[in-house]
Amino acid sequence: MNPTGKASCFLLLCLVLHPFLTQAAQPVVRLDGDRLTLQAENSSLADILGMLSDQGIRIRIDPRINPKITASFKNRTIGAAMTSVLRSVDYALIWRKDKNSTADEPRLWEIRIFYKGQEARARPLAIGANLNVVKNGDGTYCVKDILLLRLAPTITEADLAVLLDRLGATIVDVYAPLGIVRLRLPHGSDVPKIAETTAGFPGVQTAEPDYAYPLEGGGPATEGTWPSSPPPSLTPPSGKTLVAVMDSGLLAEYESSPFVQAAYDAVSPGAPIGDDLGHGTQMTLIAAGAVNPLGVGPNTLAGSRVVAIRAFDDNGFTSTYTLMRGIDYAIENGARVLSLSWGSETPGTLLESATRYAAAKGLILVAAAGNAPTGNPVYPAAYDNVIGVGALNPDGDAWDQSNYGDFVAVSAPGLADLPVGYKGDPGTYAGTSIAAAYTARRVAAILNQNPDADRATILRILAEEK
Repeated sequence: MNPTGKASCFLLLCLVLHPFLTQAAQPVVRLDGDRLTLQAENSSLADILGMLSDQGIRIRIDPRINPKITASFKNRTIGAAMTSVLRSVDYALIWRKDKNSTADEPRLWEIRIFYKGQEARARPLAIGANLNVVKNGDGTYCVKDILLLRLAPTITEADLAVLLDRLGATIVDVYAPLGIVRLRLPHGSDVPKIAETTAGFPGVQTAEPDYAYPLEGGGPATEGTWPSSPPPSLTPPSGKTLVAVMDSGLLAEYESSPFVQAAYDAVSPGAPIGDDLGHGTQMTLIAAGAVNPLGVGPNTLAGSRVVAIRAFDDNGFTSTYTLMRGIDYAIENGARVLSLSWGSETPGTLLESATRYAAAKGLILVAAAGNAPTGNPVYPAAYDNVIGVGALNPDGDAWDQSNYGDFVAVSAPGLADLPVGYKGDPGTYAGTSIAAAYTARRVAAILNQNPDADRATILRILAEEK
């Protein structure tokens, strides 16, 4: 994230307040360029490194190394900081130039920590791979003890200090593009109630739990007998338009495929991407053109290079803030289409703000309408700046489990023979998730021909292609 203008001032304010508004048991770890701010009292090195990982830094460490750290400093160069914190071990800082960034200077990419002469024993840091999700009394889900605040650019240092002191909260992350801070509340907090009472505080525009959303992809198809699709193709797509697939990740064996441009774990930034559920890999294969839905000719539509983003954890949950991380990664890596093969009936003000931000940055968002024919709006498909997609059978008729309603803008084939299963074996699967990923591929093809096409133009072309 590269904050500018008011967002930069907002970020600076949060950084200044960090050391003074944190509970003693919770370390403060903030990396700003090559400068580290650290407040820790008898904190484990693993906890500190985990927070650096949350900020996008890869960590490799010998598992035997995990001393307790007590330190207090602000804006110290990362090299000097690591020297002061790590007394009896060696470390290496790996810097890389981001090819998609306009900045000339490389950024810190990885930290390696090891005993002298034993660097080969360093392993990726074992960090929490799953969100701590709880169910609220109204049936919605949220991340335990986490509150999201969208702050007005005019909020004062004093007002924010008073608010954090009143809540007993710790700033754990900042999303500068939208002026959002992620707070950790005391253990066992009633987050929805606190959000409701905090919304009217001076300088707070929006207060919400970090809402969690379950992945409800399509299951194995049982109705009808359809001809099989050809096996997956590993031919590199020819189009330049990138499709970001924000889903449950990507299986390691596909990461080096020619159609994968980049991969990122938004649940555990810095960790290697994986996919224990299989759904994200399925959608990547559809969006990339390695697999065609049933009823689509093998040469009908070229595929797209894909940015694979793991936004759902191994339990099948994502959250508003996790999705923001994924959106930011998609933008930074040049994606033009964002494929969202999932949905929930829980709307969120901050999630809608994130989709508006993504659209303003040039992303065309495509989302599944849902696999229950209720007619109820499903989000993000029902947001105004998102293309909601229903599913068709291979013969062109509506799939009987596809959702419907005014928010469904287009429909597309929704059955496919997939070499990877979703919580099960490979086979023929059905769902609006498949239709959404295929529609994302169709949108990318349109942008290949007309890079300046807006959402309205794309919808018109999609309608004409029927």
